[in-house]
Amino acid sequence: MRHPRSLFPVWSLVFLLYSDGCIDPPGQPSSARVLAISHSALNRLTFFDLDRNIIVGALPAQKLPHDMLVTENSDTLYVINSGAQCISTYYPHQPEFWKYASAFMQKDSAHLFSRPAPTGTSRNIAGGRKDSLASGEMHSGRVLNPDPVQSLPLNIARHFLTDTLFPGIAARPHAAENARSHASCYDCHDRSVGGKPFGPVFNGDRSRIYLVHLAHRTISILNARTLAVEREIALDLSSNYSPVAIWINPHETLAFVTCRNEIGTSQPGVILVLDLQSAKTRKTIPAGIYPWHLVPDETGTRLFVNNFQSSRISILDIAAEEIVDSIIVRNGPAMMQLAPGEGRLYISCFYTDDVLVVNTATKAVEHVYEVDTNPTSLALSPDGDKLYVLCGGESSLNVIDLKAARVTERYPLLFGAYAFQLVHIPASLLP
Repeated sequence: MRHPRSLFPVWSLVFLLYSDGCIDPPGQPSSARVLAISHSALNRLTFFDLDRNIIVGALPAQKLPHDMLVTENSDTLYVINSGAQCISTYYPHQPEFWKYASAFMQKDSAHLFSRPAPTGTSRNIAGGRKDSLASGEMHSGRVLNPDPVQSLPLNIARHFLTDTLFPGIAARPHAAENARSHASCYDCHDRSVGGKPFGPVFNGDRSRIYLVHLAHRTISILNARTLAVEREIALDLSSNYSPVAIWINPHETLAFVTCRNEIGTSQPGVILVLDLQSAKTRKTIPAGIYPWHLVPDETGTRLFVNNFQSSRISILDIAAEEIVDSIIVRNGPAMMQLAPGEGRLYISCFYTDDVLVVNTATKAVEHVYEVDTNPTSLALSPDGDKLYVLCGGESSLNVIDLKAARVTERYPLLFGAYAFQLVHIPASLLP
């Protein structure tokens, strides 16, 4: 049975039953597993407790939140906001975080689908505490089109620009309001002409974050602790290509960058091989239509590359710097998840509404799971018995029992779910 798209009141009611004591929550482990889920169309994050199977909070986000990263101990969640040209850091190990998130979820539900209206007031994005902001953090004396994300307490979230270029076309309307950067507005058309950050990845020791800018055709390298932009690399690309994802080798000497062709043209993309020391392109590898994510195999010698509009997974030999094989899949391979030690690659197929299980040795599709529409993110449970699948069409979370070989659970989510990231939280903090 497929869930209707607008089911916010359902999980809001479930939360209220637990929080009001109508239902006793089951026993909690010392560490809870929570999926942080981005909702790009609504500029929101929600948090789904995998142990109790309920949403336990929601928070506002900057414009168009997409992909996320999390620190090894889960104390910092990084959210890339492609429409706001910034990266936000959220701090889920702070007790105030969950008090704020649960209160915001209840307050926000009644007005979720209404457009925020300018209040005519001005305030500092950090509540006037400029002296506590890190270098490079976004702040301004004026706020255009106020929204809840701009008044989040500093111990819950902060926001940092991902590139140093402020588009000239946006300068005049911002200057008229005495606004110095995109940090000053929330939903401004001129703001969207920025670099469009996308596809963040950590380096090996998680001290740096690499990401691409679709519009600028650049790579930004950020200090993971301060979020300061340490370096920007311009890619040697013609105007019809845009970078969408990056993979860095362990020594940070080489990068592979997938680049799509113009949307709607059904033209092949390319994969750049970039020397990170010289910032020069070593090689341009022809790819399928819309090459996207790059997932290394267990040997670290090859990369699986999903061609989102080619129904094919390319296998790239890292040392040879060329595609040496491929796997035929279904239409719209979106995300990939490698099962450690099993020789299996799980692939969500966005357009055919299934998840495939591929044997990486034989390249054969061993099983097909039918899920809700437009599946994207995938995550295996710690014991490897369950596969969590985010489905953006219904905006639902599907749970595949891999031993029973079927979908056993479906949970409705807030509309417009895009991606998730698994975060481990001290259970005592959760509402």
